[in-house]
Amino acid sequence: MVRIKPLTKPYPPEFETRMKVLMRGAEPLVLFTTLAKHERAWTKFSGGSLLDKGSPLTMRQREIVIDRTTAKCGCDYEWGVHIAGFARHVGLTDDQVHATVHGAADDPAWPAEEAVLIASVDALLDRKKLSDAEWTALRDIVDEEQAFEVIQLVAFYHGVSLICGALDLPLEATAARFPAA
Repeated sequence: MVRIKPLTKPYPPEFETRMKVLMRGAEPLVLFTTLAKHERAWTKFSGGSLLDKGSPLTMRQREIVIDRTTAKCGCDYEWGVHIAGFARHVGLTDDQVHATVHGAADDPAWPAEEAVLIASVDALLDRKKLSDAEWTALRDIVDEEQAFEVIQLVAFYHGVSLICGALDLPLEATAARFPAA
């Protein structure tokens, strides 16, 4: 049962224009059409998005943080969208994709710097903070602005995961699925 019926075509002009740019000709995600049903929800969501080209992180770093966050939150919807859309583009191996869901920071799939990203996500989601040692490890691989970006990505995609779970969104047909353990 659909909890909130998504927008259907014809879309409002502003939303249609934004989707043409964001989705590069593909149909909008159910997440987007559902949130856009209510202007305030869409405005708040899209205003907080961190997928702009101005990210101080590399695309690979950003995707590792997003993939791990959504996997740890059990959000197969958003994890699957990102894996299908970005994993190969940023060079994630099959072992690394699997490790975003079933691995830990010490998984051999991760080089040392990326293991720090995984550990940072895990600490933020598990304890809602970074210890002094975890902060130091993060700052050893990223600058201050990048550290803020990591924290904000975890917070934003934790929120996205909550939205997807609360609305019980159907998985996108083209999205990846969580790998078996």
